[in-house]
Amino acid sequence: MKDTIELSPWAFQRILDSKHIVATKDLKLYDVKLVKCGKYTQVYLYQNKKSKKISSRDKTEFNLNKLDLENNLSFKSNEVKTYSNNIELRSINRSKLECQRIAKTNFNDWETFITLTFEENITNLDLANKKFKYFIDKVRRVKRDFKYLCIPEFQKRGAVHYHLLTNLKCNSDIIPRRPTKKLYNPSSKTWRQLEFYDIKYWLNGYSSAEPLNGDIKKVVVYISKYMTKDIDNRLFNRHRYFYSRNLITPKESFINLDDKNDLEFYKKIIQDNNLIYHNSYENPYDNTMVTFLEYLNN
Repeated sequence: MKDTIELSPWAFQRILDSKHIVATKDLKLYDVKLVKCGKYTQVYLYQNKKSKKISSRDKTEFNLNKLDLENNLSFKSNEVKTYSNNIELRSINRSKLECQRIAKTNFNDWETFITLTFEENITNLDLANKKFKYFIDKVRRVKRDFKYLCIPEFQKRGAVHYHLLTNLKCNSDIIPRRPTKKLYNPSSKTWRQLEFYDIKYWLNGYSSAEPLNGDIKKVVVYISKYMTKDIDNRLFNRHRYFYSRNLITPKESFINLDDKNDLEFYKKIIQDNNLIYHNSYENPYDNTMVTFLEYLNN
């Protein structure tokens, strides 16, 4: 008689859950993932082939890990904290990457970087988001094609504030120019002129706007800077960014290099494009190597 295999409660639950049972015919094998972000194309080359369920949306790794955390009864309290922090950090990094992709995909639309701050010390994210939505609705009444990508953040005092990429232009009706400020630099003992803009329809506190002038590096730096690296429980399992529905979203393609049609599609996508970045790293989930390439369309 064979020995009985004892399963942990979480493993047993995963076996019983039909959502985790996938027929082979529904799987797409691939060793390349393409992410089309407007003029930018990101390529992930995997050392080993991977599989993807087709015709339905995949569960995110974050949600799967969260399911493990909830059902694994053998975790000690310090292990739960460490595991939870690792999940949250991966979630932050994933959100930052997704946000950068959206920013690059819609790069030609971005005119300004805007910061909105509450005068009151509003720490409730739901209340802050409600007031932010009211502001968005007022702007959209004036500019129907209003586009934005927004990152909420908590200040040191605990209050919520917002950083946005928008298609609003400085020195316009919505973002008027204010009287020039003079700033004194005590180290150089010199004065400099500072152009100052704020937002007409933000009535909850303070606002500022900065023209981007087509600088893609500035766009990416802003997103990386304000998509916080710290683990903040107030944003746990919440939207770390949101954007207007009229933005274009990045498109993913999964390529099997052993498939002739896939290979031809892959060559067509990257041909004559300029390679602007490349890097290799180890995938922490299976310890295999991944090569990342980024191309810019001519």
